Amino acid sequence: MTDEGPGKAVASYEILARFILFNRWIRNDGTVKPDAFIPHPYPDLSVTRLKYLPEQEVWRIGQSIAGARPATLYGRADIPAAEARRRTLDVEPRPVADNPNHAVVVGWPDDRPAQKIIAQELAVEARFVPRPPPASG
Repeated sequence: MTDEGPGKAVASYEILARFILFNRWIRNDGTVKPDAFIPHPYPDLSVTRLKYLPEQEVWRIGQSIAGARPATLYGRADIPAAEARRRTLDVEPRPVADNPNHAVVVGWPDDRPAQKIIAQELAVEARFVPRPPPASG
């Protein structure tokens, strides 16, 4: 039996995607703003584990999340789980019906300014991946 796969513990080397649903979460130079990583008003931050997911499925999940709001999917911010753990946060698997790779970043301080500091540090480490153009057909 393996300890890997959706629903199993999140390894520190895993890459997590935070879907970017607001233009204000990215800068003109393609870097991620800290607001993308602020959990408020929730106690945790939703992410998707990229392990075992083909790229097309990653974008399908992102579009599904955007469509449920409704919002625009601009791209995603990719970051290793280790970066959250370096900041005394943790990452827990929380599969949902349409996203078995769903996880949450937990352990955030209640204090908004403290959340902002952590979000700034995560944003520096994140890599923005823009949404691919729609396939022509």
